[in-house]
Amino acid sequence: MKHHIVKRLYFSYGHRLMDYEGKCAHAHGHNGVLDVELCSEKLDHRGMVCDFKDVKKRLKGFIDRELDHRMLLRKDD
Repeated sequence: MKHHIVKRLYFSYGHRLMDYEGKCAHAHGHNGVLDVELCSEKLDHRGMVCDFKDVKKRLKGFIDRELDHRMLLRKDD
């Protein structure tokens, strides 16, 4: 039996669509959601696939540093 967990993390970001005619050609923002699913054939000694706290600790730093409240633009923008 496979076990799995899903941890949902939220962040905000801005972007624009180049070569696009319409409102989205201008810089605007979104609220993003990242769902991380981890699967395992067996559970650890605590009966867990992974502690949600550990998932958040490992990914939240990257999200905060690279995505949250950032402008995500194409290389040629």
